[in-house]
Amino acid sequence: MPYLFSLRGKFAKRDRADGSVDNGGATRYNIVMNRSLRLKAFCKANLSLNITGVRSGMHEIDSVMTSLDAYDTVTVTERGDDEIHVAFVNATGISESDNTAYRAAKAVRNALGFGGWDIVIEKGIPIGAGLGGSSADGAAVLRALDVFYRLPARGVDMRKTALSIGSDVPFMLTGGLARVRGTGDDLFFIENKLPLFAIGLMDGGVSTRECYAEFDRQGGSGKASDTDRLCECLLGGDEQSVRYFGNALFEPACALNVGIKTCAEKLKAAGAIVNMTGSGGMVLGWFTDINKFASAAARLKSERGFGVFAPARTGVLHEWLTEKE
Repeated sequence: MPYLFSLRGKFAKRDRADGSVDNGGATRYNIVMNRSLRLKAFCKANLSLNITGVRSGMHEIDSVMTSLDAYDTVTVTERGDDEIHVAFVNATGISESDNTAYRAAKAVRNALGFGGWDIVIEKGIPIGAGLGGSSADGAAVLRALDVFYRLPARGVDMRKTALSIGSDVPFMLTGGLARVRGTGDDLFFIENKLPLFAIGLMDGGVSTRECYAEFDRQGGSGKASDTDRLCECLLGGDEQSVRYFGNALFEPACALNVGIKTCAEKLKAAGAIVNMTGSGGMVLGWFTDINKFASAAARLKSERGFGVFAPARTGVLHEWLTEKE
């Protein structure tokens, strides 16, 4: 019978299927030490982004989001104490404790009353692009800890916890295609029947906080897309879907980073339907014809910040590196 590390700091035999120990009538839950998961945390793009108001100091949106196939690789390994350590690969200047991955782990530790983990994040999603890389990392950590501990069974509200980490995290946790409203708390998942391919160009980033402040300063209407019609077209596989792409933050972002407009012009000249994702600074050029997409990609591949993308069906995938016995 394998021995497990007890939450009370002692070793005990596992004698129940759920990993708990019958200790004279009192149930104790135990952590299997050094379990490890590796996860793919996929990025997202906003096909549309309307701003509909402000609630409790946060801008409310009406957006259609899709997962894309670029991802960060997140490895989560259990520790024998209650410490949380986060390390980044292919990224510099990110605080170990001021990031969504750390906040996700801390939120779960606070909810459970135990837990410590080593988290290593290998960045594959461009930073500051509006692709939701930080939110993807938080979603991946939350998913890993759910796999480890079955969080809903322990009283953890996954949607509420995800929202406390970041407004995009609830969507990133599930992924696919969804209409996202409010402050990220209202999600309606839909099926996309339209093949989509995207080319991304990026010449510098934009602060999300500064972009929304610039939107407020400019006093725009906040409506850049007919989201109802967009959803109908995507569900029907209608190629006209791309005509309803739009982003109310485009002009504010251009005011903060002139490179965004230049990227948009280059993509448009290559035959793409152009739409910035999030608050920038990546601009995506969308195609429904794979041959036109390939031709444009060959033309633009030497441009700054070049990348190619296709939709992904999920937000997070995981595999065991070290599983419990």
